[in-house]
Amino acid sequence: MKFSLKHTILLAGLSFAMPSCSFFEVEDTIDPNNPALESVLTNASRIQINQMGIGIQSSFRNGQSNLVRVAGSIGREIYNLASTELTWTTELLGTTNGGFSATTLFNGYYSDYAQTRRRAEYFKLAAENSAPSALTDAEKQGIRGFANTVSAYTMLYMLNMQYKNGIRIKYTDLYSPGDMLKPGPFVSYEEALKEIRRLLDEGATQLAAGGTAFGFTMTSGYAGFNTPANFRKFNRALAARTAMYQQDWTGLLTTLNESFFDLNGALTTGPNFTYSTTSGDITNPQFQQLNTTASPVVAQALFITQAEAGDMRVTKKVTKRTSARALNGIIGEYDVSMYPLSTNPISIIRNEELILMYAEAMIQTGKLTDAVTALNKVRVGAGLKELATAKPAILNDKNALIDELLNQRRYSLFFEGHRWFDMRRYGRLAQLPNDQPNHKVYDQLIRPFAEIQWDAKNPQ
Repeated sequence: MKFSLKHTILLAGLSFAMPSCSFFEVEDTIDPNNPALESVLTNASRIQINQMGIGIQSSFRNGQSNLVRVAGSIGREIYNLASTELTWTTELLGTTNGGFSATTLFNGYYSDYAQTRRRAEYFKLAAENSAPSALTDAEKQGIRGFANTVSAYTMLYMLNMQYKNGIRIKYTDLYSPGDMLKPGPFVSYEEALKEIRRLLDEGATQLAAGGTAFGFTMTSGYAGFNTPANFRKFNRALAARTAMYQQDWTGLLTTLNESFFDLNGALTTGPNFTYSTTSGDITNPQFQQLNTTASPVVAQALFITQAEAGDMRVTKKVTKRTSARALNGIIGEYDVSMYPLSTNPISIIRNEELILMYAEAMIQTGKLTDAVTALNKVRVGAGLKELATAKPAILNDKNALIDELLNQRRYSLFFEGHRWFDMRRYGRLAQLPNDQPNHKVYDQLIRPFAEIQWDAKNPQ
């Protein structure tokens, strides 16, 4: 039997679509759209390498929509008022005494990110064993660095959603028969962060040796980041984000200085996920028509009422509904409207976040004046006054500046998958609002049921 690339990614992507054993019974058929792995893992042509590179950029987008909806709900940024799936306003908000059900639908991101991670591993192997003259040594290094960056990105999001459950960080040797279905054990949150950081550092070294251009086509969302040298700046931005979760403030500043961080630059600079209505592509999964009643994503009320007067981020990100939507005791008066068109891009990471990470590092290392300068860049960009005018009492107060930092992250990074993680890492989950007395805020999701089953049947 030959596994197609599609089938093997699904099987070995750490998470499985169905819990039953029948899922593993793959028919011995030939899929012309998903060639056997043997045809790309050895002697891949330059055309095949290019196709794989473009494919990974496409799958890189997968998982993001589910993640921000789930993390945004637990982090009390938004609510998905889906009348056809009430668990969004019951189970996810903590109304069930037993917590998450074993087969909860809220781990969809996990499968998507695991499959993308696996694709990145295959891409790296295909490049290393490509046909003679298909790639230069520098291009192979560029692909290794690209693949490691993609893997680290997916792992960090999987880890932050799973938190103390940890994630798997290792695969066994992909060259050995049968080993593609032998994932390594789960490791702790701290150990996983260390491995993610290592992958990013290794990727940065590889990208530095990657020559002047990638050996595959980079899509338009990476304009300004489409060469190994510039993609390395994206890699360093992700390393800074990882260092933030490690509370490694010195490392955060070091990696920021190697990224595209610019204290005086445009807040919007950074790579994006792009979407289109072109056949074969997908549209922005976070786009929604306003004032719908079936499944609107609405802002939690305090996002509007607790905003500073004149904060332009509010009007850019939410729109008042013509009539409120009520479901299970939650009343939504404002639709999330960050993406007016189904073809709008979604930011992966941008200078605005990097400036806020810099501000956090300055606060944590006692350089409060520098922190205020950075926070002012974001405040002014949002139409607010500088802190010396708006909040002079907090200028030399570390704890008050942490409050200000978290508030600026709340509004700048709204519905981007950060608020829940931010409040958790500062021990403030209890400060998040509950709209009903029986609501509670979780600190992590349940481990995917298929992972539990896998380890039960395959003890390590």
